[in-house]
Amino acid sequence: MKARILTLALLIIAISLAAEGWKLDSNATVTLSQNAYSDSWQGKENSNITWVANSTSTAEKQITGWLQNKNTLKLAFGQTHNQRRNSQNEKYWEHAEKSTDKIDFEAMLRFTTHGWVDPFIAQRIESQFLDQKADETLVFNPLLFTETAGIIRSFFNEEHRELSLRLGAAFREKLDRGVIGASGDKETATTVDGGLELVSEYKRKLQIPLSMDFRSRMQVYQALFNSKEDELPNDDWKSPDLVWENTLSTKLWGALSANLIFELRYDKEEIHEVQWKEILGLGLSYSLF
Repeated sequence: MKARILTLALLIIAISLAAEGWKLDSNATVTLSQNAYSDSWQGKENSNITWVANSTSTAEKQITGWLQNKNTLKLAFGQTHNQRRNSQNEKYWEHAEKSTDKIDFEAMLRFTTHGWVDPFIAQRIESQFLDQKADETLVFNPLLFTETAGIIRSFFNEEHRELSLRLGAAFREKLDRGVIGASGDKETATTVDGGLELVSEYKRKLQIPLSMDFRSRMQVYQALFNSKEDELPNDDWKSPDLVWENTLSTKLWGALSANLIFELRYDKEEIHEVQWKEILGLGLSYSLF
């Protein structure tokens, strides 16, 4: 499995480096939301500050008449600072808690047959900057490698709007360096599973009445086998996983913007409920390309 992932990654990187004339697109935002209350405020409300830095970058190239390469990099990191009261009713600030942490890189080769659908292969790597364990913090842990092959359909691919849908067979390998083994020592746990993956991506840019940038990605993954299914206490891994990410940035004046981040996910192996988060606030937005 690792050899196949490495071979595919090296192939895509080699083709990418050989190509010139990239179509580049990048958007970066920093969003800040804040609540503050005076010492005389009646009630139990406490002040808090939340900030999130988020960026999405793509590099796309039609290498030949029959082969297209698209690379997508998503980075996000944010923290929440909460104010509390001690037993003497004195206010103090707790240590910052991580609210957002994401590293997501995908490289895709699309074989442009000019038919109703095109074949594709893709390699994706997901991780986070900081994995805060009880006794230590691990960098770039865990790592999730996904390789996919299937068909893709672009409903429109224009300068200011894009919509695509793809379906494929996917194989995933998760490496976690912070698992406590039977001996009590930390070890690297490896889990491999495979199944079907459906991905929808939408991007829209508007200039009237304000400059707006909206990006949405929905991913549904249905596992069909799991390398540790005999060791797991239940069949939660058989339930489909859902991730729906949305980012809306509206420029108000110069780099000043109003930003909305909304994410919905469902992973029954983690929790038997739908999880969602929303961040709305003022911030800075900048288009690199």
